[in-house]
Amino acid sequence: MSIQPYFVLDADNFCQRVLLQNGISHFYSFRNSSSADIRVRLFVDGCNNIIFEYSFSKSGKSELRTHFVGSTVEPRTFCVRKNCEYFCVRLQPGAISFIKEIDVKGSVGKIIILDELDSVREYCRMMGEQKDFDTRMKTFLFCYAEGKKSAGEKSSTELFRQISDIIVQRRGMVKISELEKLSGYSSRYINHIFDSEFGLSAKQLCTSVKFQFLLDDLNKNNSPSLTELSSEYEFYDQSHFIHEFKKCTGKTPSEYADEVSKKDYAASISNV
Repeated sequence: MSIQPYFVLDADNFCQRVLLQNGISHFYSFRNSSSADIRVRLFVDGCNNIIFEYSFSKSGKSELRTHFVGSTVEPRTFCVRKNCEYFCVRLQPGAISFIKEIDVKGSVGKIIILDELDSVREYCRMMGEQKDFDTRMKTFLFCYAEGKKSAGEKSSTELFRQISDIIVQRRGMVKISELEKLSGYSSRYINHIFDSEFGLSAKQLCTSVKFQFLLDDLNKNNSPSLTELSSEYEFYDQSHFIHEFKKCTGKTPSEYADEVSKKDYAASISNV
C-alpha cells in the first residue's frame, strides 16, 4: 500500500481504511484546520487518487469539489484549502476505466475536476450528501461498482495486473528482461499493454513502486542508515541514491528523514 506522505505530515486528523482489492488501494481522509491554504507536496507516484473536497458555509451546509489526481511523473503540489475536509480514494495503478471521459495516458501528471463530467456527475452529487467516513466509503464503492460494470473490462487488463503484481512482489527491483521471462511476453508487448492500461511504461511503474517501498521504510524508520537503504534498494552508490530520491521528491533522503523524525509518522495515522 503506497501513500502520498505529506497528506499525513502537513494536514490534520489523517485516517485510513485499507482495502487492497478490486482496483482500490485504500480510503483516507484528512482536514486542514488552519487559517491558511497549504500547498502539499506530491511525490512521483504510479497510483491515481480521487480527492473529494468538502467546504462548509456558515450555516453548516457542505459544498463538494472533486479532484482526480493522475499518476505523478515529477514532484508537484496540491492545494489543501483552509477549513476544508477531505475524503479520498487511492486507486491501484491503471484502475480508472469507470470514468469514461478520462483517458489513462492523457491523465498522467494532470489534476482534473470531475464534478461536471457526465459519467460521474451523479456519483459526485451522491458523495456530496454523505457526512462521515463510512457512508462516503460505502457510497463510493456502490458508484465504483456501477461504473465498472458499465465500462466492462478489456482482455489486456488481466495481463497488466499480473505483471504489475510481479513488479510489486519484487518491490520494483526487476528488469524488463526479467519481466519478459516471467510473463512470456516481449518487452515491446509489455510496454504496449502498460501504455494502454497505465499510460506509462513498465519501467516507470518499477521506479514508482521501488520509490514507494523506500518511502515506507523511511516513514517507519525501518532502516538503520541511509547507506544501508541505498544498498538494499540496489542503487549504484550513495550519490546515485541521493540523485534519484531528489528527482522523485525534490528533497534529499536526509532532508526527508529529518522531516519525518520531527513528527511521529505512524502515530499520525488512524486506522478506522
